[in-house]
Amino acid sequence: MSKKIGFYICHCGINIAGKVNVEEVAEFTRGLENVEVARDYKFMCSDPGQEMIERDIKELGLSRVVVASCSPRLHEKTFQRACQRASLNPYFFQMASVREQVSWVTDNENEATQKAKTLVAGAIKRVNHHQSLATREVAVHPDVLVVGGGIAGMQAALDIGKSGHRAYLVERLPTIGGHMLQFDKTFPTLDCAACIGTPKMVSVAQDPNIELMSYSEVQEVSGFVGNYRVKVLRKPRYVDLQKCTGCGECGTITLDDENPPKEAHGELWVDRVRIDSDGCIQCGECVAACIKENRETQGMTNVVKERFLELESGRPIENPTLLQKVLGMDREAREEFWRTQFLKCIKCYGCVDICPVYLRDSHGPDLNKWVPGGEVPPSFPLFHLMRAYRVWESCVGCGECEKTCPAQIPLKTVQDMIRFMPPKSVFNAIPGLEKEAQDEILAFVESHNGSSRRTYCAV
Repeated sequence: MSKKIGFYICHCGINIAGKVNVEEVAEFTRGLENVEVARDYKFMCSDPGQEMIERDIKELGLSRVVVASCSPRLHEKTFQRACQRASLNPYFFQMASVREQVSWVTDNENEATQKAKTLVAGAIKRVNHHQSLATREVAVHPDVLVVGGGIAGMQAALDIGKSGHRAYLVERLPTIGGHMLQFDKTFPTLDCAACIGTPKMVSVAQDPNIELMSYSEVQEVSGFVGNYRVKVLRKPRYVDLQKCTGCGECGTITLDDENPPKEAHGELWVDRVRIDSDGCIQCGECVAACIKENRETQGMTNVVKERFLELESGRPIENPTLLQKVLGMDREAREEFWRTQFLKCIKCYGCVDICPVYLRDSHGPDLNKWVPGGEVPPSFPLFHLMRAYRVWESCVGCGECEKTCPAQIPLKTVQDMIRFMPPKSVFNAIPGLEKEAQDEILAFVESHNGSSRRTYCAV
């Protein structure tokens, strides 16, 4: 059965006709494939305009309809209903927006007319491939997923919960609140940011219609509108939030009275609601603190306890890091390991040149005193320890030193030891440094005791 297309272009008063030569466009479409009739009319959305379409469908046997007028968002349903009243499937209709996309945004009349012809030709080409569709009603799942627990996400979840629907709030960080909680005051009223955000955080946590999924990420979305299926990855915290009392003892652990809390990247390794598995050295102190403070309701999960029991019982750690492997070696094995690594050094100084925080005029151990400029640095372990302590306070843990090393020496592990272990522990983990060099490093660190948050981070 051959297709018969009816084309109609609207003047829209002077909104379209003021820039587009509608008669010329109508004449142009008469020569296109399967076009049976082409008309222009002042207001196609009016009752006479709709009746014209219905009459042509019945009298001319049109099987497709294209209307060039305003935005489909405004009148697509209007023309689809006109087709439906004439017993034509409404999905055999196509609309071309020549008002918003052409006449309103094009100054030159010839260019506007040419652009309208292009859009119309595309619409007619497309409608040739339309198929008959049928509408149906399906059950819609009323629950709502909100991604992002910032101020906007929290308010959206609260509004949804207030309407009686269930909201799932997914936040990739361990806590909600977003960037707003990092501000002091908000524009333009200069209200306290925390005074606005904190009550909403509490409301979200207490609302029975909101399921909070912090420290989680959306992995996959499937389905269709109203019936989506979402796969969410919930990262392990190693803390039972139902049992955790929020006492904070696990976040203030020390090995002795002289050492401050353990830190990584400027944050406590244990922040009361999770354990940073990348920074954790499995010392077990957070578990001990939790058990001591809350003997009845211990917040640390069994998974964590099992991990730390592995150390106490001598069982091997699954997938240990290089740092854990080194700390598990005896002194002779450690010395041989690092000697083998540092002997690979080709003295290219790439680790110094690539470091984003290494400044030759900054305070710290004097590298030139031990390795004068232009001379080949000793391979073990003086140069690498002095270089690492040179950026002790400034190191951001980027690992560029290790990435750029052509010998693939594990320089980031060295840097991590420097950042998170007291010097004497470092000298034990990387043996072989002469006493004079050790004394200079100890003097440097002791002179900064109290001025740096990383001073004497315990292991």
